[in-house]
Amino acid sequence: MTIKSDTVNGFNQLFADIKDYVELQGDYVKVAFVEKSTKLLATILFIIVALVLIMGVFFYLSFSLAYALAPGLGYIASFGIISGIYLILLVVVAVFRKSLILNPLLRIMFNLFYDEPKVEKDETETDNQ
Repeated sequence: MTIKSDTVNGFNQLFADIKDYVELQGDYVKVAFVEKSTKLLATILFIIVALVLIMGVFFYLSFSLAYALAPGLGYIASFGIISGIYLILLVVVAVFRKSLILNPLLRIMFNLFYDEPKVEKDETETDNQ
């Protein structure tokens, strides 16, 4: 009779352990999701701020270059040259968009969502191995 009672207690304990494990896994998934989504939002926000600042820098550099070229070429020609430079840059980015935009973006997203777990060294291991 005690064998049956021990078996029932064992199954009850196993069921309780499985239930706790599932709850902990659910909590882990929630925490991992929050961590990764926070990293993603922070990265997107950084990229947006950086792009706005870079656009401002290019705007003022473009006007500086146009006004520097204006005495020798005239305002219309100098602004036309700056526009041509931007048109050439647009074509270069369009042609090499996979290597300039898509691949780095995929690499960032892959590293963000599929980072390898960090393996801690044993205390018995040395750095020379």
